[in-house]
Amino acid sequence: MTTVSPRSRKRSKAVLPKKDRAERLGRMDWVHAAREALIKGGVHAVKIDLIANRLKITRGSFYWHFQNRAEVLSALIELWESQNTKPFEEIVRRPDLGAAEKYLEMAKLWLEEKDFDWHFDSAMRDWARSARAVAKKLTAIDDFRMSLFEQVFVEMGYPAYEAKVRARITYYHQVGYYTLGIREDQQARREMFPMYLRILAGNAEVDKMTID
Repeated sequence: MTTVSPRSRKRSKAVLPKKDRAERLGRMDWVHAAREALIKGGVHAVKIDLIANRLKITRGSFYWHFQNRAEVLSALIELWESQNTKPFEEIVRRPDLGAAEKYLEMAKLWLEEKDFDWHFDSAMRDWARSARAVAKKLTAIDDFRMSLFEQVFVEMGYPAYEAKVRARITYYHQVGYYTLGIREDQQARREMFPMYLRILAGNAEVDKMTID
């Protein structure tokens, strides 16, 4: 029977956690780490070695899930599209909400910043300035989000053209808010929120609503 020295046992325990960690990490762990890198350092920070260092594993484990860097960049775009657009779409499709309620819930996504990650959105806009394919995708998503607001304005009773303009004003207002880097404490934002809704929506039912 072979015996293992205390020193050997200690060395084995030191090696195993790193291997186990690499095996436990899934594809989305890499994608979320890439997201953090994009937000903090731009697309040039989304590199295999840098992400591996952040995850405290070897770069070899990257190739268990991706063929190359381009593939993780593509997955990053898919994550952004789903994470920051799907919540708007889900609200518009809810049959239990009236048009004014939908508008309120959609606006609250920006106010609360729980299901909408503005840091991720801003990072994607920065990336789009140097990548034509990303810029094209960004334009398509912006158009789609505005179409959702347009649909809600039509449900409120506005004519099609006015609904389109109001949707653009609402959306451009919020994108501009983030682009300018305006940061206010939550209390100040909540105090101004009803007035923003009144001006942007111009709807009597919206005026009567309160936020939780």
